[in-house]
This record gives sequence, C-alpha cells and structure tokens, in this order.
Amino acid sequence: MGFVEKWIESLDYDFEIFSSACIRNKSPRSNCEKCLTACREGAITLSQGKPIIDHQKCGGCGNCLAACPVQAIAGILPKQSFFQKKLMADHKEPPSSKELLIYHAKGVTTIACEEKELSQAWKDSVEEVNLLLDQLGKTPFMTETEISFENAYSRRELFSLWKREGQSLVKQVTPAKWRFNHMDLDVNRYYPEYQFFDVTLAHEKCILCKACEATCPKTCFSLGEYDFTINLQSCSGCMLCQEICPEKAITVISSISTAVTKPFDVYQKTCSLCKNNFQTLHEYDEKCPICESRKAGYLNSQTC
Repeated sequence: MGFVEKWIESLDYDFEIFSSACIRNKSPRSNCEKCLTACREGAITLSQGKPIIDHQKCGGCGNCLAACPVQAIAGILPKQSFFQKKLMADHKEPPSSKELLIYHAKGVTTIACEEKELSQAWKDSVEEVNLLLDQLGKTPFMTETEISFENAYSRRELFSLWKREGQSLVKQVTPAKWRFNHMDLDVNRYYPEYQFFDVTLAHEKCILCKACEATCPKTCFSLGEYDFTINLQSCSGCMLCQEICPEKAITVISSISTAVTKPFDVYQKTCSLCKNNFQTLHEYDEKCPICESRKAGYLNSQTC
C-alpha cells in the first residue's frame, strides 16, 4: 500500500451534530431519539433536550449517521469493508437496512464472508433488507461464503464508491473532499419512484396554520393560493410535522409504495366576524380559525 493509500486509511474526523439541521433544535416538541437509539456505545445523550456526542465514547461506527432522518450528523464514511463491489460480512454488527439500501443502489449487490455461512445477525439483516428490496421492485442481495479477502481493503474502496463521479484522487483525499457528505445518506434520493412513509392529513382538523410547511426539513408540504399539497417522496419519517401540528391533524407511518403527491383544494374566505381574509380546506367555512375557536362573547373585537 502506497503513501497516499496509507494517508487515506489514517484520516479520521469526530462526528458532529449540526444544530441548525437537527429537528430537536427546530422545535421543542420533537421527540426524535433515532441517533440515541442507534448508538451502541451510549455516546449520544440529551443535554437540555438537544443531542450531544461524547467523543471519548464514540467508536465511529456510523450508525447515528444512517439513523438520522434529516442528515444532521456528519463524519467519516461508515466503517464497512468492501472488496470487488462486495460488502464483506465480518464479525462486526451488520449495517442498518437503510444503509444497505443505499449500497445496493450504488451497485453493491453481494454480501460475502470468509466463513461457511453468514452469522445469524447478518442473515437477519439480509432477510430484512431483501423484503424491502422486493417492495421496491429491485433484485435481492446475493450472498457468497468461503471467499478469500487476501487483498481486501475497506475505506479506500468505499471512498472510491462514494466519490467515483470523476474527481482526481488528489482532490478526493484532501480533508474537505474526504469528509463524509452526510446528505448521501438520504435514501429517498436513490429510489425516486418510491416513498418510504405515508402522511395522512385529517382534513376536518387542519386549519392551515402552516406549521408543518414552515418546519418540515424535507419541504414535503406546500401551501399555495388555491391548493395544499404533500409530497410523500421526500418524507424521511422525522415525525416533526406530526409532533408540531397543534390540531393533531397529521399522522406519519412507515410504508413503502409508489410515490404520490396528495393535493387538497384551498378556499379563500373572508371571516364573517373579524372580516379578515383566511384560507381553509372547507368550502363552507364562514369564520376564521381564531374566531371559530373563541367562546361566545369572548373579546368580541373586530380583529383577530
């Protein structure tokens, strides 16, 4: 292995959580703990409701990167081993289904090991991701056993896999280029014809307060003059819309299906009480949501 390859292998960076992207920083109503749950070392904890990483405990496995639904955690590439476009099933815990789906989309469709058979953990992982691939209309992962990995290497081949868009090696190995592009872990990008979550809107409860549109990190919600649409292909299941909705009108569930956009008609109205203009999903509304929620005779003013 040459000097450059050794340099690549030695590069390392501490993981960091971008506070501007983390949904717990976007809203105190968020209950997201996906990074905490994914961390086997207990290196991520909450401080005043915000996740922080103890770098002394962090083993750099990358599980938190793959688990974060909004790609708010950045660091080095997940430490998996690859050889000739095959994912090596070693003695480490297998990667998440989300990570495996991304590897599959990048052309890694075989999981191999040196033993006579995969460990039970890897078997379970392959079975789980193959069920998802079947729903996505993709070929399943193949498995190979008793494979010799004498010339195998890990980060360099994985590095090439992620950065094969034509950049020179010298440019690739500079810190700014080597640092993991965490946005690559947005699995929706690799399967544009499918959605991984379904968002249901309780039409009778929604008051078009715009909270979901304003806070959704994937811009799934769009309120226009005469329509309100939900783009389900973009949804990554962060649940912020469900947790922040004041009317509890939104429900998010995990479900793979052909991607759709849900449209709703929007009506322009003038409130019969305060005379202010408002938007509504209900054709026969006569009062704006604020006036509608007031008790009879309470602050009977002319403005909302």
